[in-house]
Amino acid sequence: MLAERMNEIFQTLDQINYALLHHYEEVLEHKLTPKQSLIIEHVEQYGALTVNELAEKMNVTASAISQLLTKLEKEHYIERSINPNSRREIIVTLGMKGKELYELYAKADEQIVLTYYAKLDDEVINQLEQAVNKIYEVILEEQVKAKGE
Repeated sequence: MLAERMNEIFQTLDQINYALLHHYEEVLEHKLTPKQSLIIEHVEQYGALTVNELAEKMNVTASAISQLLTKLEKEHYIERSINPNSRREIIVTLGMKGKELYELYAKADEQIVLTYYAKLDDEVINQLEQAVNKIYEVILEEQVKAKGE
C-alpha cells in the first residue's frame, strides 16, 4: 500500500517537474551531465571547495572528480587554483560560465515562485517545508546507520 502511494506521489512530482521544465530552457542549453551540474551546484553552494571536499560530498574519488573538473574548467564553468595555505590542495570556485549558469537558475526559480508557489497559502507552504525537511532528516539518519554497519 505504501509503495503504491509513494509511486503516485513520485508520478505527481515528475509531472510537476515536466510542467516546469520550460522555465529552465536556457539552463538546459548548457548541456551538462548530471554529475557536472552537481559539481557546479556544490561549488556555488559552498563558494569554494577543495577537490577532496568535493569528492567527499559527491561520494566519489578525487581522481573521478578531477576528470570532471578538467572539462568544466576548459569550458569556464569552474576555476582551479592552488590553496595558498596548503600548496598540496586545489581549490575549486565558479568560473564565468558557472556564475552565468547560476544566474539563469536563480531567474528561473524566481519566476516559478512568483508564478506558482506565491499562490499557495502559508499553511500549505509550511506543510511542504515540514515534509521536505522530514524526508531529508530520515535520509541522513539512514545514511549514518549504513556507514556505521
